Amino acid sequence: MPEHVVEHSEPASSSSATRRWLRPRSITGLLVVSFGLVAAPLIVAVLASVVYVDTLNNQSERLVKQGVEVTRSSKRLNSLLLSMERSARQYRVLRTGELLARFQSQAKAFDDELDTLAMLKLDTVPDWNLNRLSRQVTGLSRQLGEDKQATDKVIAALGTVGKQTDRIAAQGSRFVDKELGHLQGTAASARIFVLLSLFALVPAVLILGVFLSWVIGRPLRQILQAVTRLGDADFSQQIRIVAPAAELDRLGARLDWMRRRLATLDKEKQQFIRDMSHELKTPLASIREGAELLRDGTVGQLDPAQAEVADILQRNSLELAGLIESLLDFSAWQQRRGKLEYKRFDISALIEAIVARQKLTIEGKNLRVERPGLILAVTADRDRMHLIVDNLLANAVKFAPTSSRVRITVTSRHDGVDLSVADQGPGVAADERDAIFDVFFRGSRRAVDAIGVKGSGIGLSVVRECVQAHSGHIRVESGAEGGAVFKVHIPSPHAL
Repeated sequence: MPEHVVEHSEPASSSSATRRWLRPRSITGLLVVSFGLVAAPLIVAVLASVVYVDTLNNQSERLVKQGVEVTRSSKRLNSLLLSMERSARQYRVLRTGELLARFQSQAKAFDDELDTLAMLKLDTVPDWNLNRLSRQVTGLSRQLGEDKQATDKVIAALGTVGKQTDRIAAQGSRFVDKELGHLQGTAASARIFVLLSLFALVPAVLILGVFLSWVIGRPLRQILQAVTRLGDADFSQQIRIVAPAAELDRLGARLDWMRRRLATLDKEKQQFIRDMSHELKTPLASIREGAELLRDGTVGQLDPAQAEVADILQRNSLELAGLIESLLDFSAWQQRRGKLEYKRFDISALIEAIVARQKLTIEGKNLRVERPGLILAVTADRDRMHLIVDNLLANAVKFAPTSSRVRITVTSRHDGVDLSVADQGPGVAADERDAIFDVFFRGSRRAVDAIGVKGSGIGLSVVRECVQAHSGHIRVESGAEGGAVFKVHIPSPHAL
């Protein structure tokens, strides 16, 4: 019957709603966000490096521009000052208006050069110094020409102006040196920042990348574990995917829905097998009893042909009953599959008990069963080891010829235990050795033709599942004396 699931929606709190809003809705969005988070520190480092480069560029450009301008202005001032002094001395001798006008023009050019220097806003060249020098030169321009004594004073004052001009040139040189120091400091800071980015940001990006890989990989591992459990027919645990993306949450919900659906179908299958087996057993019992009555002559003596038919009916009814029991046993085994319960026990005693359980069949075929007689302790799941030995021995007894030998050997090793069961029957064809452990696989007709026995195809599949539950392995080989040898390795728990 299909499973009906009723989902009840609950009002989401503001915090959970906020978390859902912050989470990416799809795996693509999650990857984009992850790449963005990993790239963010690198982007910050690149932007900071660009800022440093831009700062270095601006400082170097300012240094070149203002340094060249300071040097040019200093040389221009010295040149104008020499020209003014020459004009003043010529005026003192010749007393012409042309020389006076030239001096005033040169003084005006000197004042303009001071204004140009002031516009550079050099912190080493104070404006008050430039303004004082400008006023002094302007006063000298007005004093020249008043009389001979005033002209001599102007010529003498030009020497003082020359010293101040030299001081301005020295102040300009200090500005260049200062700006060069700032540029070197910025370059050193940029170099330190790049090194810090290399030794700090790169490990941080790697750590962030590993963390995001774990965050993204965790739901994928949970999905893999859930699918593995579903493949192992383990429907007991609820599937819940803790994922940073809503799309993975929906995938987890669908997987859990699949788990519930498969659990329902498995339950219905088991119930169907039990019901059908019960329904088949009743008429089968009547057929078997009727065949026995016919063979016993209860309803009258049978002629040889009729007795042969009665024998066929009885043998087939017994075989069919065995198949039904095997099917029920297999169904019960699948229902009780779960986690292993490791315990230490004597496997020799377990083998003795299983041989005693199958004693009637063994004596009926006059078989000789060789088994380990010494106490041999192993650590494994005892119930599953019982199923392994029981099914392998039953398989060997079934296919072993009358009056032959079945050998059971157990070898304890540091990494586990090796178990082998050998018979002298028809063996297993090489092309069927892998498929022999599949459910309901009965092999070729060689064994049936050889000894008239046909298996159910269930026992060996149960053996393989029990061995795989221990993380072990099983294989079948040809025996040295003919027949088949089933070899099982069960690892120790500490070796897993």
